[in-house]
Amino acid sequence: MPTAASQPSPRSRLGRVVAGKPHRIGEGFAANHFSEEMFAGGMDPLLMVDHFVMTAPTFAPHLHAGISAVTAMLEDSTGGFLNRDTLGNNVVLKPGDLYWLTAASGAVHEELPVAGSRTHALQIFVNLPARLKQEPARALHVEAGDVPVLEGQGYRVRLVLGASGEHDGAESTPEEMTMLDGFVETGGRFSHPLRTGRQAWIYTISGKLDIVLDGETTVLAEGKAIAIDAREEALLRLEAGEATHFVLMSARPIRENFVKHGPLVMSTEEEVARTLANYADGRFGNIGR
Repeated sequence: MPTAASQPSPRSRLGRVVAGKPHRIGEGFAANHFSEEMFAGGMDPLLMVDHFVMTAPTFAPHLHAGISAVTAMLEDSTGGFLNRDTLGNNVVLKPGDLYWLTAASGAVHEELPVAGSRTHALQIFVNLPARLKQEPARALHVEAGDVPVLEGQGYRVRLVLGASGEHDGAESTPEEMTMLDGFVETGGRFSHPLRTGRQAWIYTISGKLDIVLDGETTVLAEGKAIAIDAREEALLRLEAGEATHFVLMSARPIRENFVKHGPLVMSTEEEVARTLANYADGRFGNIGR
């Protein structure tokens, strides 16, 4: 019989470090791209994250369904980012704002920088569970001035969504989601309590972080991301060897099968076909000008 010392150690919660894939369209759009396949499903419910800079109109109005399409503006953006959709919204996002479009059964939107603007942001696709994919579309706009800021020795963290410890940010997302947009100074440290059953996805926008969890440490350099398994409650420490800008997102995994068709993510091929037919019939309306 094997002794305790010879028993295999539990699998690490810290996934492998993944480098983003550069993606350019014309002269006006450049992104560092991540998708769920790159993490073997470990970023669930996140499907895609693009860390992008846009300086010119790039994408025509397009349909989303079965997901939430989220735009998280970073504070060093300049000017405005025009967001229009078939819910009748016509919003100019400002630096530090967040716009969460719960497309669900279907919605069309268009985003483009106001002339002379430089949009620095994250575009995030979040999966919806099957029970919410056929709900009516809706949207949430979080303005930068309403975002709580957690400050301490060596760190400044914007609590854009959800909760961190005893602090609360915006809610009203379809499923519980925490999003932190943080800065840690050289030698600084920030801790986030990872609640039971929640995964985490962490991306280093600039600098370099040590990710410390359950006695293990992984280094996360600029432009790279890591997924952390959903298990029991634990304290996640982020320690900076140099000045660092990071984003952390945390939620309950959905763990359901899905079918992807571009920006449509439904439960079955039949649902995809029906949504595309509804779109062709004009059932999602028109974007206001």
